Amino acid sequence: MKINTEALKKAKEIIAFFKTHDNFLISAHIHADGDAIASVIAVHLLLSKMNKSSIMVLHDQKIDQRYNYLQAFERLHSFSENLPLRQFLPSGKIESAILLDVPGFGRLGDISKLLPAQEKIVKIDHHPMEDTMGDLEWVDEHCSSTSAMIYEIAEQAGIAPDKELASALYTGIVYDTGRFSFSNSRARDYLIASRLVESGADPAFITNRIFFENSFSALKTIGKGLFSLENYLQGAVNVISLDLQTLQNQDQSEIEELANYSVAIRGGKVGLFIREIKEGFFKISLRSKSAVDVNRVAKAFDGGGHTRAAGCRISGKKQQVIDKLLAEISKQL
Repeated sequence: MKINTEALKKAKEIIAFFKTHDNFLISAHIHADGDAIASVIAVHLLLSKMNKSSIMVLHDQKIDQRYNYLQAFERLHSFSENLPLRQFLPSGKIESAILLDVPGFGRLGDISKLLPAQEKIVKIDHHPMEDTMGDLEWVDEHCSSTSAMIYEIAEQAGIAPDKELASALYTGIVYDTGRFSFSNSRARDYLIASRLVESGADPAFITNRIFFENSFSALKTIGKGLFSLENYLQGAVNVISLDLQTLQNQDQSEIEELANYSVAIRGGKVGLFIREIKEGFFKISLRSKSAVDVNRVAKAFDGGGHTRAAGCRISGKKQQVIDKLLAEISKQL
């Protein structure tokens, strides 16, 4: 369960980049999830241990507060034209960038406006690559999470995680593996997790905070979502949907679990969680527990993700959106 040769080489190249550069921007994909937020914070903490300066900036104007237990969470910035660069970067400007958990420029949002030259950019990701974003990139689709990749970098740098760094890394791994229940969970993830627990990460606290602490209104909304359940293609595809009115004033991050419920039906092969986020505009989360590659489905609508979990956005009426998705899924059934 050792790190493979290619990963070891990439980790060492990235460490060398960290050592020879400074004044870093650290960022991740739009609508940052648990792995994105955790890996950004983990790299910030890692660079601090290397006596390097960095500023964490996300495109999102609203950052998921479930992760505010992580040290340095309060230092996460939403994109702005007036970032306090001098407060975090001695040079007062962004000289280098580390892009995490993001496959291409289309998923970076306004952060693209802040990027230095390509030779000053490192990308670390486990999604199928969409764009070359930096001269130095480590993309490993077999890795469970970007946070697991950051652990490998810390280990090769000889930096033992303290409680704060261990908590961030554990958070990203446990989020992207679905509490180690998804098919992307590897034997090495369990080994890494055990080491992070030894370093002070609290599995019960982190798991409960991410997955089992919901507001009263969120649980009621989840109930409405389950009540909406429909099946198509002789039960192969199951759909959960919520309309715009139901979602008003609802924290979207608290109802993400509905995506996993959509594929939790005996005999089902693909699950869809469809949310109307603007009138006639839908956000779709796709899940698969069969041979159907939902990343291929999502890409047909300019989305993307992984083989078993992906997402996209489609305009139209709800049934039209469902019919388009079913037509694409049918190509693989």
